[in-house]
Amino acid sequence: MDNELNEHHEREPYYEDEIDLYQLIQVLLKRKKLIVGVFLVAVIVAIAASFIMKPVYRVSAVIGPAQIYELEAVQNSVIWRETDVDTPANIDAIVSQNPFHYVILGQLGWDIQDSKNKYDVKSKLEQNTKYISISIDSAEPERAKEYLEVFLAKINAFYYPKVKTNVELLNNTIKRIINEKQGISSQIELLQSKLDTLEKEDIKLKKQIDEVKNRNTQTLNQHDKILAKESNPDSMTPLLLYSNVMQENLTQIDKILSNMRENNKIQREDLQQDIKDLKVELANLDVQLKNLESKLAVLGVKANPDTQDGQSEDIEVSGIKIIQEPTIDPQRVSPKRTLMVAVAGVLGLFVGIFAAFAAEFWQSHKVSA
Repeated sequence: MDNELNEHHEREPYYEDEIDLYQLIQVLLKRKKLIVGVFLVAVIVAIAASFIMKPVYRVSAVIGPAQIYELEAVQNSVIWRETDVDTPANIDAIVSQNPFHYVILGQLGWDIQDSKNKYDVKSKLEQNTKYISISIDSAEPERAKEYLEVFLAKINAFYYPKVKTNVELLNNTIKRIINEKQGISSQIELLQSKLDTLEKEDIKLKKQIDEVKNRNTQTLNQHDKILAKESNPDSMTPLLLYSNVMQENLTQIDKILSNMRENNKIQREDLQQDIKDLKVELANLDVQLKNLESKLAVLGVKANPDTQDGQSEDIEVSGIKIIQEPTIDPQRVSPKRTLMVAVAGVLGLFVGIFAAFAAEFWQSHKVSA
């Protein structure tokens, strides 16, 4: 009999180490007030803390590198190539390091030792663009905005000399082209004056040739008339010789004048070709001038080559492009009340459940003791 009971107990499953889900639920239901209480306390504390904490807002701006123009050799010519005043990565590094912090505080008259004036300037280089996003998170957004405005002014001043020098270089080039145009225009006027003089000479030569031909024709006519009237052969010989000499002289003069006119024509053709070449060169200079003026327009500057040595005291350019002025985001960065309450609720629920099991464990061991 004893052996059968022992075998029966050996075949029975052993449940002492298994978790009884029903008992757990019973414990949770029994201690539900404790759980709910802890949950509500956590939520209420989170709500109160979110209202007590000072809200933090984000002040942001977007900048990009300004444009300059550099000379670049392409094959057999030199062109102006557009490039950035600095790489976006370098600008992003300068923004992140913020070497202007103490200068900005001094300019604004703010206390360097005051912790509220320690601004963390964050930057982010936007992918596939040249734009850099700049932001400051602060509980005093108006002060942060003022700080960021001065910060952008300092970055602009940092790159301003390089852009200004580039503008002055373009203005000097424009001035040189204008001087070249004036010189070429003077040459064209001089050549045109010579051409006009040669044309007048050509008209005179043509007139002289016509007069020589008329005289030659008249001499021949008179010669023929005299020969027709004269009957004495002895008296005709000197007259004939004289007529021949006159005719040869007139022919020689006509030949000389014709050669002079031919030389005049060659000179006029050379002058016309020179004037044509100078006008082509002048047109090329006009194209270069318009190209440089358009580049200055891109930089936001009107061509001003009239200043002494190409220097301009009133060049208004920017070292950087401000894509977005500093603005305050109306949505606060922190505290995020919804997230705080949700996290506090979840943590309160877990803490309440843990407290319920701890209380039950304590009570059960107290009773057994």
